[in-house]
Amino acid sequence: MLMARTPEERFKMGLSACEAARKLVLASLPPDLDETERRVQLFLRYYKNDFTPSQQEKIIASLREYGKTHTNPTASLTSGEVPTS
Repeated sequence: MLMARTPEERFKMGLSACEAARKLVLASLPPDLDETERRVQLFLRYYKNDFTPSQQEKIIASLREYGKTHTNPTASLTSGEVPTS
């Protein structure tokens, strides 16, 4: 049944599944985290096993530094928007 769908339909199904997974992960995070810390936790949930602790520290430091200089109050991780700044 899946292969009977068009490539576009299959792609959209994949995007929908990724979006649902992201929402589940974000819903499992403590609600009092600011946007930067939500990004850090999202990174750890998705990629913790893909990087060494040293690499993780560098990436997390970069995420936090980025959060200090690039705040976009209209875009949030829960909205599904990707910040453009």
